[in-house]
Amino acid sequence: MMGDPVDEAIAAAQAQAFAAKKAAPNVVPLRGIASIPSGPVCEPLASFLDAGDAPVWVIQEIIQQSYVYALTAPTNHGKTAVSMVIALAVASGQAFVGRKVRPGRVLILCGENQDGFRLRLIATLRQMEIDVADLAGRVWVLSHTTGLAYILEQIKKDAETMGELSLVLVDTSVSFFTGDNENDNQQAYAHARDLRELSLLPGKPAVIVNCHPSSSAGKDMTRESCVPRGGSAFLNEIDTNLFVWSDGQTAEMHWIRKKRGPDFAPILWEFRESSVEWHGESVPAVVAVPITEEREKQIRDKKMEAECRFMYAMLRTPRGTIREWCLDAGFVLRTGANAGGPHVSFGHRVLERLKEYKLAERTRREGWVLTEKGKGEARAIE
Repeated sequence: MMGDPVDEAIAAAQAQAFAAKKAAPNVVPLRGIASIPSGPVCEPLASFLDAGDAPVWVIQEIIQQSYVYALTAPTNHGKTAVSMVIALAVASGQAFVGRKVRPGRVLILCGENQDGFRLRLIATLRQMEIDVADLAGRVWVLSHTTGLAYILEQIKKDAETMGELSLVLVDTSVSFFTGDNENDNQQAYAHARDLRELSLLPGKPAVIVNCHPSSSAGKDMTRESCVPRGGSAFLNEIDTNLFVWSDGQTAEMHWIRKKRGPDFAPILWEFRESSVEWHGESVPAVVAVPITEEREKQIRDKKMEAECRFMYAMLRTPRGTIREWCLDAGFVLRTGANAGGPHVSFGHRVLERLKEYKLAERTRREGWVLTEKGKGEARAIE
């Protein structure tokens, strides 16, 4: 059986990179220096200013050509879903949250859960009403996990056949990290330099890198914790750190700690459940959809109403079960074989929010109960 040519190319590139590293293990070349200059390197101010290029916006006032962006978020906060919308908007030329997009070719480096990424990409294409045939010759995918340094030269060769690129999406940073410690400053800086090389591909594309927060952020993370791993060494080398922060059904996209370019208002998102027909099976997926402040308020009000109804049910029947509380609150399944039965998973999600607000708690002796604060709010509902 013949080998996969892509796998063979990756293996050859890795072998070449390992050989080069072994020959000069302590040499870290500086980016952009090909030789020692033999003549003057300084120039007058006027000629320096004349040589500058005007900013080219891939997405108006958010994503700029040749810039490197981290998109940082904890797991399950929606960074992949949001970045898919960005990439497909650029590839298709669709406006992005009402902002002008410069249509162009897109390269996606998919190194984390390729099957899941594929399904969500199909769902996002459908949500955005984009036909795959319309993206022919506009989107390429590298669906392997390997250190970026080992495959970078091959990517450059492949890019020569793609035409000018507008955007490179890397999902995720850790999947293409070449070292063994993301929080090591030297390794993080080297990784950021490799990512910067992607912005020098034909067309000088913008580069968006999906990143996980620093491990030092711990489990009690906040928006302020959405800083990519690698510390100041990584942060200083990129141009902007965007973040996505989710509170469940909705999320906010903005920037924190590092921004080059103009400011922009936070962008709000809603996560909607979808399904994809895949090899004869209906597979669930989640897509990100930009929303207005009015829509976010509607979602928040609906969640608050559900919480109030559930607390009232718990107050009425303090020794009840989650199933009983769901039925009392009117949380029932609308479709499927169990239609009309209690929507227990929805009830669990409501309880977790009530626990976060300190309105309910799970005790070892009694199970789920309202706190004194929760009882007070539930009585006020009466």
